[in-house]
Amino acid sequence: MFPKDTFKNNSGKIITLKLFIELCYETPEHAVFSLKEDDLDLNGKRYVSLQKLYLAYVPNDPTEYTFAKNVFGSWNIWETVRNSAKVKPHVDKWRREADVIIKSRAIQAIAEEAKEGKNAFQAAKLLLDRGWIEKESATAKKISEKKKQEEEMNLEALDMLSEDAKRLGLKIN
Repeated sequence: MFPKDTFKNNSGKIITLKLFIELCYETPEHAVFSLKEDDLDLNGKRYVSLQKLYLAYVPNDPTEYTFAKNVFGSWNIWETVRNSAKVKPHVDKWRREADVIIKSRAIQAIAEEAKEGKNAFQAAKLLLDRGWIEKESATAKKISEKKKQEEEMNLEALDMLSEDAKRLGLKIN
């Protein structure tokens, strides 16, 4: 989409922040992208929405490889740009949106299968069970169970202390 030299300075170093009109603090001579949802026209120049490009490619190839090769001409350049501290939060947001797009497409395919496919029963059951909802992770579940056990142990200890206090004739407020 863009020549590779678009993403490098005169010494061959990969440019990151200066590629974005919103992040280049000096002259925007290297800026080709916008972080906005849509392309941005500013001072007679069009800045391509990298979010729009990302969401056009990545739901079809979640590895981001096709996106990197077609937009940047290089996986290495994309890796450098996406790992930039100021760009990374935007890419993380786009990834979450791409995940939602992928899930949405999958649910639509399951709904179609439920209407007319060979596995209509399983598809309908998955839709009914809301199988696309993420379950609590095993780690979170273990933490939750451990917390519950600790609370139960604390209640038992409190009961035992209350019984001892009562036996000794102490009053508990």
